[in-house]
Amino acid sequence: MKIIFRYFLLMAAFTVSAFSCDKDEDLEVLEEVAAITWSGDYAVDGCGFHVQIGETRFKPANEASIDNSFKSHEPIPVEVKFVQLGQRDFQCGMLPMATKKEIIRILSIKKM
Repeated sequence: MKIIFRYFLLMAAFTVSAFSCDKDEDLEVLEEVAAITWSGDYAVDGCGFHVQIGETRFKPANEASIDNSFKSHEPIPVEVKFVQLGQRDFQCGMLPMATKKEIIRILSIKKM
């Protein structure tokens, strides 16, 4: 019985590891000079962080992992390493409807 249980655990661990690949692995990692802006907490109708790269304004998918020192209503110049995740519907603040936003996952960010 113990052998069957161990075999089952081994197969379960193998199955989980085989199918738990991170989708971001296949995405191109980009590095850019950007500006990050804090528009306020969601709880008080803010929209969190925005990252401006050139003419495009991106919404970080993992903004909860961005350090509080970046929370400024004035743009902060940064060097950012990220992957683009495409467009998604996003709604925050007082906006009545969701809008399409370009989404990124920030891998690293540092002030310039």
